[in-house]
Amino acid sequence: MTKLLETPKELADRVGLPVTNIRYLIREDMLDHIFTAPGKRNPKIPNGAWEKYVSQFTVKAERKAASGGRKG
Repeated sequence: MTKLLETPKELADRVGLPVTNIRYLIREDMLDHIFTAPGKRNPKIPNGAWEKYVSQFTVKAERKAASGGRKG
């Protein structure tokens, strides 16, 4: 059975990032989350939030046109 909510530490362990990076994304509202305690404490990340973040903030590589050579 899959978990519906993850703690920042659980997500960090799953994706291989430091927990401080996950907490930063939560603090900056870049990663979907909910607070399960009053006063914006005890954040939980819903299932699929990391995948949504990655697809939303992935920068697509663009192929650059080859230049004619060096000038000068």
